[in-house]
Amino acid sequence: MGLMDRVRGWLSRGEPRAVDPDELVEVALVRLPRGPMLVAALQDAGIEAQGIETFNVVSDVRSDMRILVHRRDVDAARLVLQRLD
Repeated sequence: MGLMDRVRGWLSRGEPRAVDPDELVEVALVRLPRGPMLVAALQDAGIEAQGIETFNVVSDVRSDMRILVHRRDVDAARLVLQRLD
């Protein structure tokens, strides 16, 4: 193994990690009043969704909601959210 091979080894990101279908991913960031309605619509469509309120440090209020779903449900959740927009 030469010097260049060692440098490439240090700089490489390694093997791509396996995708976990149960991992929660964000599908939308919406205004807080719309959040619970969208989470309920996703749950009515059979998608397990969670809403997490975000805190705006500048205005010192809760202003938005992050909507999270399992990675396996991302495409279906985006379709439901598009239909509601």
